Amino acid sequence: MAFIKINKDNYFYNLNECLKRVKDINKLIIILKDNAYGHDINIISDFALEFNVTYAAVKNQEEAQKIKDKFKNILILSQIPKYYEAKDNYVLAINDINYLNYVKKGDKIALKLDSGMHRSGINTHNLEDVLKLIKDKNLKLVSAFTHYSSPNNIKFQKPNYIKMKEYLEQNYDEELFFHSANSSTLFLGENDIDGAARVGLAQFGYCDVKANLKPVLSLWAEKISSRKIHKNDSIGYDEVFVSDDEFVAANYDLGYADGLLYYKGEGEVYLADDKSKILGKISMDSFSTYDLEDEVCVFDDALKYANYFNTNPYEALVRLNPNIKKIIV
Repeated sequence: MAFIKINKDNYFYNLNECLKRVKDINKLIIILKDNAYGHDINIISDFALEFNVTYAAVKNQEEAQKIKDKFKNILILSQIPKYYEAKDNYVLAINDINYLNYVKKGDKIALKLDSGMHRSGINTHNLEDVLKLIKDKNLKLVSAFTHYSSPNNIKFQKPNYIKMKEYLEQNYDEELFFHSANSSTLFLGENDIDGAARVGLAQFGYCDVKANLKPVLSLWAEKISSRKIHKNDSIGYDEVFVSDDEFVAANYDLGYADGLLYYKGEGEVYLADDKSKILGKISMDSFSTYDLEDEVCVFDDALKYANYFNTNPYEALVRLNPNIKKIIV
């Protein structure tokens, strides 16, 4: 049976690297959306609790429900507001002024500020109207944040964020928790305005800028069968791979239904050992390679694996089937 190993020591190492770059642990928000980037939201939330993290963020209320008793605050990033049911430790991100038509008196909210990514959020033109609505509806605004589109764009978006932050500080009576940094912004040292950070992929060992981090997840497959391959034998669908020699091949129990990126047999994709390549197209539930051990590591570095497919570690990780067995090491 295929399985995933989760390295607890590496996870704590990465969180310590992140913690060095924020004012204190209460300024560190861990992002657990999409099953903690494929790492298992229940396992990772327990690790974070052990590390004394108090603030988490998730995609929607369904994810928040899984960790509702674990954190002091849970920021819900992408909830459709008409289905929202507030809880004491939920903080609903306001992605559009229309969200305010649905939230109720006393609901805790966080304004997402569109500083130039132009995906969602409140912009400078309607910030005054939004504050008026919040006061009129007696909502509990506790936070405001922005999201930079890329490391290269921080220099353009940051001044807009500062301007909106200053407006809120001058026109809202209560103290607000501001945060602008994602993983890349944090390791560039560009979180100086608020001293906080939302840590997504960095907690799992990856960052779009230079950072001394360690991968947390490795993906393993177990052997289904093996057979001798003769010269001119093909392996897998559509005869994409044809052998030019004799060797023993094996079939292992991971395929694209389990979240493997789809390999069409074009180019070369190697397993974690950097020596054994996938032979032929992968199947829905399996792939073929040389006859190795009964258990083989498909990847222990999602960035290296993703590069074979011209994509990123986000996609390689979040695709993983949540039903794959997890082993904490």
